[in-house]
Amino acid sequence: MRMRMRENTILTMPDTDITQPADTSTPLSTREELEATLQHGFQRAKEYRWNAAIEAFRRAVALDAESTEARFRLGWALWNAAEDIKPTFADMAFVSGAQALGFDGVAKDGRRKFQSYRQLLTDAEAYLNSVLERDSGHARARYYLSKTLQALDKRVEAKVEARKAAELDPSNRNYTQFATSFDQATNGTTTVQPRDVIMVTPTAETWDDLVLDAKTKRELRQMQLMLEKPELARELGIQPPTGILLKGAPGTGKTTIARILAHEAKCNFFAVTPADINQMYVGESEKRVRDIFAKARANAPAIIFVDEIDALLPVRQGGTAFHSDKVVNQFLQEMDGLSSNNRVFMVGATNRADMLDPAVRRGGRLSREIEIPIPDFAAREKLFSLCTRHASLDFDVSLSVLAEKTQGYSGADIKALVNEAGLQALIRITDSRLPLAKSLIMSDFLNALENLG
Repeated sequence: MRMRMRENTILTMPDTDITQPADTSTPLSTREELEATLQHGFQRAKEYRWNAAIEAFRRAVALDAESTEARFRLGWALWNAAEDIKPTFADMAFVSGAQALGFDGVAKDGRRKFQSYRQLLTDAEAYLNSVLERDSGHARARYYLSKTLQALDKRVEAKVEARKAAELDPSNRNYTQFATSFDQATNGTTTVQPRDVIMVTPTAETWDDLVLDAKTKRELRQMQLMLEKPELARELGIQPPTGILLKGAPGTGKTTIARILAHEAKCNFFAVTPADINQMYVGESEKRVRDIFAKARANAPAIIFVDEIDALLPVRQGGTAFHSDKVVNQFLQEMDGLSSNNRVFMVGATNRADMLDPAVRRGGRLSREIEIPIPDFAAREKLFSLCTRHASLDFDVSLSVLAEKTQGYSGADIKALVNEAGLQALIRITDSRLPLAKSLIMSDFLNALENLG
C-alpha cells in the first residue's frame, strides 16, 4: 500500500526548478534564508517527508509573506500530504463497520483520519488561492488547485481551474489531459460563485480614536503586542491566547475595537456573522467554518472577528438542535488547531456571554474576556469631543451638559446623536431667510435628543 502511494506521489513532483529570480524588495539576508528554506523543504519533499516539507515551506512564507513561490510550495506540499493519507474504500467500510458494531473508539480514530485529510486539502486550497490572488497567470497553482478542488468534490470549480491551467500552458500534457478528463455532464455550466468570506481592510483608526478606561485599553494593547511581536512574547515566557471575547452592551464599539486591533497589530481582518455561516444544506455550514479558518491561516497574521458570537455558538442542546451543535463542534475543532505559531487570532463579540457554549470560553480558546462598559460621564464628554472634532460648534454648545443629558448612552448612540444634530443644523440653515453661521448650536443637539429620545 505504501509503495502504491509513493508511486502516485512521484507524479506530483514539479517539472521546474524551485529557484525563482530574487525579489529585490526583500533584504539580501532574508532572500538567502528564504532560498535555503525553500531548498530544505524541497529536499524533504523528495524524501516524501511531507510534514517536514510543510513546516519548511511554512517558515518560508513567514520569511516573505508575499512570495508566490513559497505559498505555492506550501499549497503543493499540503496537497501531496493529503494524497499520502487519502482514505480508501476499505477505510470507509472499516469505519462504517466499526460504528455499526459499536466500536466507538475505533470508529473515532477512523473519522479522525478523514478529518485530517480534509483539513490538509482545505489548507492547500487556501494557499493556492492566495498564490492566484498575487499572480493570476500561475499555471501550476491553477493545476494543483484544480486537483485539490476535485478531491474536495468541487467539480465545477475544479473543471474551471483545470481549463485555465491548460490555456496558460498548452504545451504541458499533464494540464491538457487533466482538463479533458472531467465529465462533460457536470452541471452544464462553468460559472463559479465568488467566495462569501473575504478579507477586508481593518480600519484607519487607532487606539487614540477610542474612548476607553485605561485598564481596558491596556488589556487590548497587550493582545496587540502579542500578535505584533510573538518572538518577544516567547522570550518572556508568555503563552499567548488564541482568542479573546469582547463583552458589552450593543453600541459600545466592540466591532471597532476588533478592527483597530487588526490595524495596530498589522493583521489581515476577516469579519464573520452568523448569517455568513448558517446555511440550509447539510454540511455546508461546517464547510464554511473550515474555509474561513483555512483562508485566515493562508493570510497570516490574521484576525477572525465573529460578531454576535452567542447566536453562532450557543449552548449545545442535542435533539432537534443537532445542526447548531455541529457548527459549534466545528468551531471548537478549528480553534483547537490554532496556536501561537500560525499567528491566527479569533475575536468574538457578544452582549449575552451567558448564552455561549461553555466550551468556547475555556482555556485555550476564548479564555481571555474583556468587558467593554457603557461610558460614564467623563467618557461621554470625551466621546462628544471626539465625534464633533470635524464639526464647527457654536459658543453656546456645552459638551458637559450634553454628557449629563445622555446618561446610559453608548458610543454608537452618541455618534448617532451628533449626526442627528448635524441634520437639524442642515435644515435650519437651509430654511433660514437670513445668512447663518455654518455651525452647530445647542438647540440642534436638544432637538436631536428629542427626536432620538
